[in-house]
Amino acid sequence: MLCFVTVAKVHSFDDPDPVHGLAILDKKLYVLRKRPSDQIYVYDTKDYKLQHHITVPGLQPFKYNDLTECHECCKDNCLFLSDFGGGCIHKIEPKGAESKVSKFADVHQPTGLSMTPEGHLLVASNPNKLTEYNVKTGEKVCEVELQLGIRWPLHAVKREDGQYVVSQTDETMSRVCRVGADGFFRHCFGGTKGTGEDQLNYACHLALRGNDDVIVADNDNNRVVQLNGSLEYQDTLVEKFREPHRLWYDSHSRLLYVGESTDNGSITVYDIKK
Repeated sequence: MLCFVTVAKVHSFDDPDPVHGLAILDKKLYVLRKRPSDQIYVYDTKDYKLQHHITVPGLQPFKYNDLTECHECCKDNCLFLSDFGGGCIHKIEPKGAESKVSKFADVHQPTGLSMTPEGHLLVASNPNKLTEYNVKTGEKVCEVELQLGIRWPLHAVKREDGQYVVSQTDETMSRVCRVGADGFFRHCFGGTKGTGEDQLNYACHLALRGNDDVIVADNDNNRVVQLNGSLEYQDTLVEKFREPHRLWYDSHSRLLYVGESTDNGSITVYDIKK
């Protein structure tokens, strides 16, 4: 079990625009920010120095956009980016200043992205869909229609056992649900929005640590929460966050990256090896 008491802060740095996405690929940190151009900042993970930018032509800057990495679809690896306003997923082949950007799939209001254990691209989209795509062909592998009031999913990740963990927020409710392939939830954490230990307020992003621990960006409560595999509360990362909006857990280095959605949004890196 991860205990946030033993977590050590490794690095923290600010930039002028809110963070809309995080991904680690080939020892580089890619940060999607709210900008009309040069939207993706590329940092070296050794010293976190800025190397260059990537522009995604026509990308509409929405807080629901997201970023994830892929090691499956091409020789040099790639990134996928959800364009909520543009209704599509972009594929990015990062090659420094010559990075290639292309449309991967048309999706109605896509939000959070992640990679499944099978190597598929998992897309959450409004009003109540989870869709897996073949990363090489762009074809749909499967589609799950969320049931029992799970609407407006913001992010989803898939566990090794085939179940999904979904973060959902609407006007009155914020929760994280463990969902089967039939779209029905097995268990939920949260409910009516609030500040209590068993409540969430705009649970906007998730990270899996192994197949059990679920780390939640609880944006409007300015905290990061850990749940176990049964979605029971375990711990809260004590930090003076300002709207923690995006998470990335690097299973190789066992570092947790937290990005904020405010102006001069901070990215903070935590060592959670213990």
